[in-house]
Amino acid sequence: MTEAPRYSLCELAFPDTSLEQDIKLAVGSGATGLSIDEAKLGERRPREVAAALATAGVQAAACVPAVMSFLPGSRIHGPEDVAERVSLMREGVRRLAELRPTSILCLTGPAGRYPADEARKRAAEALHALAATADAEGVPLSFETFRFAEPHDYSVVFGLEDAVAFLAEAGRPDVGLCYDIWHVWGSSKRLLEMTRELAPRINVVQLNDVRQPTRSWNDRVLPGDGVADLPGILAALREGGYDGWYDLEVFSDDGRWGLDFPDSVWKLPWLEQARRGHEGLLRAWRASLQLAGGRREV
Repeated sequence: MTEAPRYSLCELAFPDTSLEQDIKLAVGSGATGLSIDEAKLGERRPREVAAALATAGVQAAACVPAVMSFLPGSRIHGPEDVAERVSLMREGVRRLAELRPTSILCLTGPAGRYPADEARKRAAEALHALAATADAEGVPLSFETFRFAEPHDYSVVFGLEDAVAFLAEAGRPDVGLCYDIWHVWGSSKRLLEMTRELAPRINVVQLNDVRQPTRSWNDRVLPGDGVADLPGILAALREGGYDGWYDLEVFSDDGRWGLDFPDSVWKLPWLEQARRGHEGLLRAWRASLQLAGGRREV
C-alpha cells in the first residue's frame, strides 16, 4: 500500500459547467481538489466559495486568473495593453488568494506584435511584478511552459529547459513550474531525467495524454488513452520528491474551436470524463510503483 496521488480538476477543461457543478464533479469523481477559474467566480465573494469548497471537502488547487497571460493573444482573454493585463492579473491573484489555493497559474502569452527578445523581456518583467503580489498574498505562482514551439498563440517559452532559463531571466528562479504532460511529452530525450531533477520545483502537474497523431493543440486525450509514458513520468516525479496535485486538464475540440472531432473527449458527459481521468491516473500510478520495484497497490 502507498498513499494515493492527489487528484484535482481544472475548471478550464470543463467550459460548460458552473462552479457549483464543478464542485459536484470533483466529489463525484473522487477528486479532492479543484483548480478554480476566476472567470467562473462571477460576482461570488471568494470567502463564500472557500466555505463551499470546505463543506464539500475540496481544496482549491492551481487556480487560474481570468487574465492568465502577460502578453495578449487572439485566444486569450484580456486587454491588449501589457501593463493593464498585469494589473488585472495582480487583482486576480489577490482575489484567488482568499481561497488559499496551493498555487496560481500564469503564462507568458505570444510575442504577437513584439520582436521575440522584447516580448520575452516584457513577459519577464511582468512575471517579476506578479510574483511580488503573490508573495505579499502568501500564495505560490505556477509558471506554465508550452509544447515545443507551438502553439504560438499562447507562449514565448517552450520546454522545461526554457522555462527554467526564463524564470532566471525574470530574477525569480523560486517561482514554481506547472508541468503539463501534453506540453512536455516528446520535448526532450532527457525528459524523465529532467522531470526527476525538477520535481522539487513543480507546483502542479496538469494531467492528460497525447494522441498519436495529434491533430491540433486541442486534441488531447484522457490519461492512459494516449502515447505518453505516464507510469514513467509519475515514477520520475515521485522519485524527485513531487507530492502535489495531478490536475485533470483535457482540451478536446468538439467544434467550438472549428475542428469537430467525432471522437472528441468533450462529447462525453463531464462526470464520465472526470471519473475516467481519475481511473487513468490510478492505473498509471500503480504501474509506476511497479517500475520502482514491488507490487504495491493503491
